[in-house]
Amino acid sequence: MKTKSETRQHVIDFITLIENHFNCNVKTVRSDNGHEFNIPHFCASKGILHQTSCVETPQQNARVERKHQHILNITRALLFQSHLPKYFWPYAAVHVVFIMNRVPSPILQNQSPYFLPHKMQPDLHQLKAFGSLAYASTLQAQRSKLDSKARKCVFLGYKSGMKGVVLLDIHSKQIFASRNVTRHESILPYQSNSSNIP
Repeated sequence: MKTKSETRQHVIDFITLIENHFNCNVKTVRSDNGHEFNIPHFCASKGILHQTSCVETPQQNARVERKHQHILNITRALLFQSHLPKYFWPYAAVHVVFIMNRVPSPILQNQSPYFLPHKMQPDLHQLKAFGSLAYASTLQAQRSKLDSKARKCVFLGYKSGMKGVVLLDIHSKQIFASRNVTRHESILPYQSNSSNIP
C-alpha cells in the first residue's frame, strides 16, 4: 500500500478471497482504532463483528505486534545477508512471509500455515536463497543469433498467482518475472560489490 486509505479496500478484498477460496466465513475482525479499518456497512452486510483495542494500548495487539516485529527482523537479516539496499525491503518482506507460511509451527500442531487452508503440504523444493544469483532465459523474439541467451539477475522472491519468480536484472536494473531460471544459491552477486548498486 502507498497510503493508509487503501486499507479498507484491501480488507474487503481479503475477506472476499477467504470466502471464495476456502469456503469459510470471517466472523470477527480485530484492529486498532485506526480510521482506515472502519468499514461498518461492509461488516454489517456480512455479519462480521469488528473489535477494536483501547486507545494507546498496543499491548492489546501483542500477537500482531510480535509477528510484525518477527517479519521485520528476518527481512533485515535477508537484506544484510544479500547486501541489497534497503529499498528492496518489500521484496524481502514478501519472501519472509512466503517462507513463514510454509514452515511447521508448534502452535499449529507442527503443521504449516499453508497446510491448514489448502489441506496439502507445500512444495519446499522451490525455496531459494533471497538475493542469490540467477540466470533468466531471454525470449527468443528479443535476441539475435549472437546475443546472450540468458540475463544475469538477482533472485527477489515469488509472485503470487504466477509460476515464475521475481528477478532483478543486474545490468539494466529492471525488475521482472520469469519462469525459465537457473539459480546459484551459493553466490550472492552483491556481496563483494554492493557499492555498485544505484
